[in-house]
Amino acid sequence: MIQHDLQDTLIENRLVAILRAADAGRFADAATVLHAAGVRVLEAALTTPGAPDAITAIRKKLGDDAHVGAGSVREVSDVDVSADAGATFLVTPTVNPLVLERAHERGLPVICGALTPTEIDQAWRLGAAAVKVFPIAAVGGIAYLRAIRAPMPDIPLVPTGGVHLAEVAKYLEAGSIAVAAATPLLGDALTSSGSLADLATRASEFVAAAVQFAAR
Repeated sequence: MIQHDLQDTLIENRLVAILRAADAGRFADAATVLHAAGVRVLEAALTTPGAPDAITAIRKKLGDDAHVGAGSVREVSDVDVSADAGATFLVTPTVNPLVLERAHERGLPVICGALTPTEIDQAWRLGAAAVKVFPIAAVGGIAYLRAIRAPMPDIPLVPTGGVHLAEVAKYLEAGSIAVAAATPLLGDALTSSGSLADLATRASEFVAAAVQFAAR
């Protein structure tokens, strides 16, 4: 998947589900539920023990119909671990030119994390396929997104960090290329006692909110 392919995927789906937990034991099961509900873009955070193996398992289970990326990529070594696991894209929390350079070498597009206008512009100029505005809720949410887009309307933005169901459509209406959600979407589903049935309901609701903006 190259840069423009990832942008097209985000435009076609508008939603990224973030899998992050104390361990990756339920990542594959949750991914299956999310996929059944219509979620096609998944991010497994490398901060979760076992995440690389989970990426491999999810890709094997869901095939090419799901786009499975590695998140929390901060080091060059993380790029290689993710590529070897079969990740089709990377997500970073910060702007690290060396990470972006290595990702390019490995043929992996990056949703690069940034917050300030300078960081967002830098991430885009370094070749990010899209820029993850994180943590969006902590700095004003939709109002902040609009303020960023005013002078930089050409940069595809993915608001992340505290994106709740009621805000999905508002972020997309404000011009973001997609939204990414972790806890508001996954809830307790990644814990051993969490409800996958409840996850299915939430996932369907998030997809319904996003799909009206999806390009088909």
